[in-house]
Amino acid sequence: MCNEQHKTRSQRQAEAALAAVQAIREWPPKERKEYKARADNFPVLVLQAGLAQAVGFMRAKAAKSKAYERYLGDLAGILGMAGGDALQQRAIDAGLPDYRQLTRDTLAAAGWLKRFGQAYLSDKEGTP
Repeated sequence: MCNEQHKTRSQRQAEAALAAVQAIREWPPKERKEYKARADNFPVLVLQAGLAQAVGFMRAKAAKSKAYERYLGDLAGILGMAGGDALQQRAIDAGLPDYRQLTRDTLAAAGWLKRFGQAYLSDKEGTP
C-alpha cells in the first residue's frame, strides 16, 4: 500500500469513510438503518437546499438523533474538520468560490459514505 503522502484526496476520503462506516456496523440494526438513510439522503439534500442549509438541518436533527450527529461528524472528519459545527461555520463564512469548492468536496466525501453505507450497512442477507 502506498504511503499517506502519495495518496490522492479521493483515496484518503475513501479510507476515512470506510473506517467510519465499519464502526457503524457495530451499532444496533435500527440505528444502523438510520445512519444508512442519512448517508443515502444527504447528497440529495445538499443539491436541493445547498450545503449550509443541509448542514444546518442535520445539526438541528442531531440534537435528537445519534445517527444524524454521527453522520455529520463523520462527514466533517473526512473533510478534515473538527465536527459538524466547524463544517457549518465554514460553509456560512465562505465566499462564493470557496463555498462552491466546499460543496464539491462535501459531495465527494458524502458519496463515499453513501457507497460504503450501501455496501456494509445493508439489511439484505449475504451482504457484509
